[in-house]
Amino acid sequence: MEIKKKHLDRREWYTDSERDYSCLYHRDDYFRGGIGLITFTGLAKPDIVDTVEGPFCIADQGYQWLELAPENGHFVLTAMFHDEQLFQQYIDITLMNDVAENGDAVFFDLFLDVVILTDGTPRIVDSEELDAALSGGIITRKEYDLATHTAKRVVDLYHSEDRLIRQKLYEYRAFFNHGSNTSK
Repeated sequence: MEIKKKHLDRREWYTDSERDYSCLYHRDDYFRGGIGLITFTGLAKPDIVDTVEGPFCIADQGYQWLELAPENGHFVLTAMFHDEQLFQQYIDITLMNDVAENGDAVFFDLFLDVVILTDGTPRIVDSEELDAALSGGIITRKEYDLATHTAKRVVDLYHSEDRLIRQKLYEYRAFFNHGSNTSK
């Protein structure tokens, strides 16, 4: 077990897949950082994961993952779309995000995650992984506290701003799907 360096294009996953990836740096009153869009154009088979809600397909032909890595933030949000439907949101809690000028990013995963259930309820998951990382000396108490505090802030944000978050996710996805790759 170790803190893993991950990429916004998720090159660590789906190495046997075909996909398109675009990214940009974006800044508005709500978000500043890297935004990427992965479009799966060929997978050997659909990716079905076990969730608290049962088996769930998160990637298949034509699915899109909108990735948001806030500059100076401690999370990366993955918003999963099939056709026009936003069907899953998954938030990796991070030690740090390194966002390039072009919007591409790498981040360092702190084990703890937040998943937004289909009914919109945010739920913290993988607490046992975070606990094991602390007890195994992989992370410090300060990093543990950063992860738990950030996850709580994400949950609170979803409780108060769920509608606005969903609106912004559709807006940011449109940058890529409608050819308006302009950012401020």
